Amino acid sequence: MGFHRQRKLGQLAVLLTTAATASVLLGSSPAQAAPTNCSFDFYNTSLSSYAQCRAGTGQFRAKLRCDIPWSSDRDVYGNWLGITSPPGNSIAICPSNARRGFNPGIETR
Repeated sequence: MGFHRQRKLGQLAVLLTTAATASVLLGSSPAQAAPTNCSFDFYNTSLSSYAQCRAGTGQFRAKLRCDIPWSSDRDVYGNWLGITSPPGNSIAICPSNARRGFNPGIETR
């Protein structure tokens, strides 16, 4: 077997070992319950939206699609928040050059 072929096989072995080790170390995390009792809607104007969850575990954030002149529509997101008491609001805000926001929503993790 030539030197270059041995080297390629050695590199492949290192790559496969690294991938297998990362898979074992990272593994899969235990399932988390999703946030529940959530609501979302526009916030103050059509250029912003809010999201709020009152129960469960995990995190949530607001999302909003923005209509921007002379450009593609763009999604904007609020900060990820955990469930707190009193509940907090995640706020998504379109940039100032947007005509309007549409399709308010919520993401959870």
